[in-house]
Amino acid sequence: MVSHPDTDQLTPCTDLHTSRRIQWYYFQLTSTQAGMPYRFTIVNFTKCNSLYKRGLWPLYSEANAKKHKVGWQRAGNEIKYYKPNRGQGRHQYFSLTWAFQFTHQDTCYFAHCCPYTAISKAVKPKFCKIHILCYSLAGNTVYALTTTNPPRSGKGTGRKAVILTARVHLGETNSSWVSKGFLDYILGNSDKAQLLQDNFVFRVVPMLNPDGVIVGGHRCSLTGRDLNRKYRSNVKKFYPSISYINMIKR
Repeated sequence: MVSHPDTDQLTPCTDLHTSRRIQWYYFQLTSTQAGMPYRFTIVNFTKCNSLYKRGLWPLYSEANAKKHKVGWQRAGNEIKYYKPNRGQGRHQYFSLTWAFQFTHQDTCYFAHCCPYTAISKAVKPKFCKIHILCYSLAGNTVYALTTTNPPRSGKGTGRKAVILTARVHLGETNSSWVSKGFLDYILGNSDKAQLLQDNFVFRVVPMLNPDGVIVGGHRCSLTGRDLNRKYRSNVKKFYPSISYINMIKR
């Protein structure tokens, strides 16, 4: 994210090795002044349509939020997503602007989606195995979790597999929260969760694109490609996590 100190403009970086794919933002402000109105304008989005036109608000949090037991929340006013009067070269950009007034001096944060880092490996139920699916293009580990109840006496072991994956698009952090919610449920002790574990093998890959997450992009891998469009590709070298997911399916 590049800021312009003489203006209210912010310029997020494109996904690595691309000239577009700009949607994700997550930035910090320090020493904010209470009662002073601020205006933020992101000037280089590339999508002509946006949910900000349909009521979406930026996400806001503050450093002492834990003290008040308040997490990320939608905030801001005068929110507008629009096409400026001019583009830059052959590119046509779109702008997002919003106003905000801080209630006290603090370190604060704004983001497009609620940030999420990784599925924790601290809790490991008895019948959940965490293993390495593969290594990414940059050598980062792509983890997979497999969980099912052991077969009961007298019953066969043939069970259908359910495969769930998340974070193929790095900026869609909501997929990680959904993945966490699913794991919390399926690894719980409820009767319904146990019934599912008795009848299916669940394989979960909570982060398909760790490289993109690490470099802070929105949609692409280090190749500058959208992995969600590569499930039919046979180029294992460039898209290892997708190749291994296809192997699991077979």
